[in-house]
Amino acid sequence: MNIVIKSLLLIFLMSVLQFGSASVALANPRGIGQVRMAVETAVRPIVKSAGSYVEQKTCFTCHHQALPVMAAVRAETIGVKVDRKWLETQRKFTADFFLQRKVELVKGHGVPGGAFTAGYAIAQFVATSQITASGELKRLEGTDELLDYLLKIYKPERPWKINTIRPPLESSDFTATGLAIAALSTYKLEELMKHAGEIRTWYASTTASSAEDRAFQLMGWYWLTKAHSYHHALKTIPDYLPDRRKIGKKLEQPAEWGYPGVEVDTKRLQAMVDQLKQRQREDGGWAQTDAMQSDAYATGIIMTALLTAQPDLAHAKWYLRGVNYLLETQKKDGSWLVLTRSRPIQEYFESDFPHGEDQFISISASCWSVIALSQYVHILSNRRK
Repeated sequence: MNIVIKSLLLIFLMSVLQFGSASVALANPRGIGQVRMAVETAVRPIVKSAGSYVEQKTCFTCHHQALPVMAAVRAETIGVKVDRKWLETQRKFTADFFLQRKVELVKGHGVPGGAFTAGYAIAQFVATSQITASGELKRLEGTDELLDYLLKIYKPERPWKINTIRPPLESSDFTATGLAIAALSTYKLEELMKHAGEIRTWYASTTASSAEDRAFQLMGWYWLTKAHSYHHALKTIPDYLPDRRKIGKKLEQPAEWGYPGVEVDTKRLQAMVDQLKQRQREDGGWAQTDAMQSDAYATGIIMTALLTAQPDLAHAKWYLRGVNYLLETQKKDGSWLVLTRSRPIQEYFESDFPHGEDQFISISASCWSVIALSQYVHILSNRRK
């Protein structure tokens, strides 16, 4: 399998290259079975609500298409069954929305939400794509148009920016940039590497101030360094890559991976992980901002970022406190409640997800929680085999 796919496909495919190590917990306070049951219970209202959305609306959303599909596919990796017809309905709904805008996309227009929306749409496509016989990821309809759009709107001083501020989901340049890095490193590595230096400069000069910032700061940096490693290997070890797609056995060895400056980049990534650890609250969760209390949105997205960059953290005692927080705050219907703090810009409608006017941020929080808990179960289950 293509090493880019193995290490860069967003949060829904397991990372295979790691930075650092984690202290191993002496005992697991929550059994894998209990966590898996929490995931299975949570997927039901997520799937129901996403299905209801496409029956009522015509526009793609991150909270009702991308994140539900990403969460469901991640849950599948731990044995939770997901309706294939539902996944195909979501894929077609998203593809149709963007294919109707082909002419605008090539001009750098036609995407409400900009890079943020385009990045999440590609993330959804990747979640349901298949690996081809040559080791490449199959490009679903609409992918190429969105990739061209991302390249068209790139700016050196602010690579991919957020357009509309609707916290926490739609509020961060780090989110827009991280999603773009993941998409381009998967499908257009050479194009991404042309801008790698500028993106690094932006990272070094931009401060993360929220949980959303910090989670995608970590994941984006991780994906960029992995992309750089792979690109460097392609350039320096061509003997093992006769068709530039098949990876020779020697490239699987850690010693073969790296590039000038990788040690500095690794230290920077470890510093991001350490900062997230320090921001964990006494209850085991994380908060969206310093002035807020812990909630499932901030906790789920940060725990996802941590395991994306360092899978071994699943064994750390402090990480297990986050798992416990999510299990203890989950509602009986499987959802997590998070109060909205975004100003509504559309007329309210009922999407069949619990929590009324708080349903859109709550379904997003529930999706990130499912993704984080599924990663946790997947890692521990694999280690036991």
